[in-house]
Amino acid sequence: MPFTPFRPKLGSMKLLDLFSNYFTVRAELIAAVRNLTPEQMAFTAPNHPNSIGWLLVHIAETEYWWIADVALGQADHSRYETFKPDMNLPDVLTLLDEMHELTRHYLDVTELEDWDTIFYPIPDRAEKVSARWLVWHVVEHQARHRGQVFMLLRMQGLDVPHV
Repeated sequence: MPFTPFRPKLGSMKLLDLFSNYFTVRAELIAAVRNLTPEQMAFTAPNHPNSIGWLLVHIAETEYWWIADVALGQADHSRYETFKPDMNLPDVLTLLDEMHELTRHYLDVTELEDWDTIFYPIPDRAEKVSARWLVWHVVEHQARHRGQVFMLLRMQGLDVPHV
């Protein structure tokens, strides 16, 4: 029997269907940091200025900017004041959960046919990105920093999920 590739009919698929790994990566990240102490959250490696707490807030803030601000055009700019690198763990987890739901919403309302929608991240500048690039960036950004968080956990002798 010959191989027949899966070719979804445009418009019949949500971006949510294509980016299930985003949810796996987020769940693994949250599981790894859920019970950290303030000292573990603040730990930094030699010659590496970013703590686990800073990285988690950075993941949330970046997600907010790309999804709420750029993709949806609905950012509350006063909200950026809430992204503080020294937040306590419960507040960081709440922030990550809010951004997770925001991204889930965007992926759920965006159809595959919208894949090539163009955004101009900085008004009055010529740089542009597609929805395709934007979503891949959010997913890859989270995965990259999850690796840094896991490195900092290992350096403290803490357990890291096998991924």
